[in-house]
Amino acid sequence: MPAVFMAVIGYVWVRSGGDYPVPFVTTLVINIGLPALLFHTLSTSTVELAALGQIGLAALVVHILSTAVAVTLLKTAGKDWRLSVAHVVGNTGNLGLPLCLLAFGDEGLAFAMAYFAVQCLLMFSLGDAIYAGRFTWKTVLRSPVLAAVVAGVLVRLAGVSPPDIIMDTTSILSGLVIPIMLITLGVSLASLKVHHFSTCFFWSVVRTSVAIVVAFTVAALFQLEGTARGVLIIEATVPVAVFNFLLAQKHGRDVGEVSGLILMTHLGSLVYLPFILHLVLP
Repeated sequence: MPAVFMAVIGYVWVRSGGDYPVPFVTTLVINIGLPALLFHTLSTSTVELAALGQIGLAALVVHILSTAVAVTLLKTAGKDWRLSVAHVVGNTGNLGLPLCLLAFGDEGLAFAMAYFAVQCLLMFSLGDAIYAGRFTWKTVLRSPVLAAVVAGVLVRLAGVSPPDIIMDTTSILSGLVIPIMLITLGVSLASLKVHHFSTCFFWSVVRTSVAIVVAFTVAALFQLEGTARGVLIIEATVPVAVFNFLLAQKHGRDVGEVSGLILMTHLGSLVYLPFILHLVLP
């Protein structure tokens, strides 16, 4: 409910005529806030790097399996298979991070950041390439997220403590990420519309069902338990990421279908996510 309340703030703000610069806020979070949160979390977490690496590998497998299923289903239905990215990339940042933090505390946030880091790197490299029809390594290598992950892991491996000024700065910057991402989620949902309700409803059910099956399957394959299992399942089953709308719009894909999928899965999450939380919480 705290996550819902913060999203409602953004929704009501925009519906009331308030101005909200989504492109600026998104750029601020992706290039500054998230890297700060990633670095600070990875460099200070007491969770073993091996455990974080296992979650990262499991996240990769989730995306591979989900992509294979989504591409197959979309091609069979005669739809644009490039929209498989929207079926695979969930809202692991705006919604997943706060859910995992509220459900499992700092340990859950560390695991969630590992999952989210993998998805970010995939989203802004292969995901963008699939939407665009071309691939470039520059996008990956220039990613602030990749730099933050590498820096955080190196600090942990070296066993050193960065200067207080760095840790204090990244700690303060980290604090803006979760609330502003939830508020931005509400703002983004306020501008989306559902086209062809029955079709969007059908594909949202299909997408959610596939995500749940893949999540529990991968968790079992990696023999995950406790917080690690819970975080993987939550992150793998959150609704479709709003950022898919921006990428679809940028590359001329069917934004109507993508926006409908985003909105329907978020509405559906109000029903199914509490059950998922009930199953994974200790």
